[in-house]
Amino acid sequence: MSFEIFKQQFGELTEYIIQEKETGNRCVILPELGGIVRQLSLRKGLTLYSVLKTPPTPQTLKEDSKSASELLFPFASRIPDGKYKFLGKDYQLNKNESGGLNAIHGLVRKQIFKLEEQIVHADFASLRLSFQLSEQEGYPFEVKFSVTYSLHSDGRFNLTYHAENLGSEPCPVMFGWHPYFMLGNEDLDAWKINIPSTKIVTFDDNMIPTGVSPFTQELPMLMYRRELDNCFIIDSESQTAVTELISDNQHVTLRIEQETGEGKFNYLVLYTPPSRDCVAIEPLTGNVNAFNNEEGLNILAQGRAISGTINVSLR
Repeated sequence: MSFEIFKQQFGELTEYIIQEKETGNRCVILPELGGIVRQLSLRKGLTLYSVLKTPPTPQTLKEDSKSASELLFPFASRIPDGKYKFLGKDYQLNKNESGGLNAIHGLVRKQIFKLEEQIVHADFASLRLSFQLSEQEGYPFEVKFSVTYSLHSDGRFNLTYHAENLGSEPCPVMFGWHPYFMLGNEDLDAWKINIPSTKIVTFDDNMIPTGVSPFTQELPMLMYRRELDNCFIIDSESQTAVTELISDNQHVTLRIEQETGEGKFNYLVLYTPPSRDCVAIEPLTGNVNAFNNEEGLNILAQGRAISGTINVSLR
């Protein structure tokens, strides 16, 4: 069988590897550290590309404050002053952003996830992890959050999240993934990007949405000397939207496909870090501050669940 799942030590952490032996395609997952993907390698032709940038050691991963590859749930991005109102009640989240101004990126980061299931088939292998939120500070709801990672024989990496309300009251949920993508050893100034949007969110000085403006940039957009820290509203008449990161020098394109439609990934954050060797491409189910502006916010009734899928591949 071409696919396998095995585990190994990464310092004091145990990581799980899904691998296709023939191609070398693999993803490395850390259940004990927020269930993140630490490494993703995909082949095009003779070249095996490492396409995710994460801190290189167990200690730097534990200390990482840039959310590399993290799962952002039950909210992503910022909630100003950590305050939100839901069904007439006021809630106060921990203000965990640097500087103490806002709550940021949810409540499952760095948490210990439970390994729920491993599947190995001839044409794919997958691993499912879960974490149950219960009476968290500022979020007094009972929600089971799970994520399934899989590799497929056609070269796709797949992330599917699932959230189920186990409590007796409705609850607000939003999900985002925060990967930093790279293409070989090139700097991002060598790349171009296709963005599936004609609308960009405007922000105030605290990076909180104030409205929407047209996004009229000619695509694919050159990344040379361009700095991004923006949220886009997805244009899609189909059930998916694709962001493309293009390296003409290497003749390779990284495709991040997000499921769209009601309750799905209808927003996208792009961020270029100062290192200029990667770019964060973050599919989101809701706008920044969705717990307050309700733009893309999903509300789960008792016993209800929601899910969505992101695919990554090379062309």
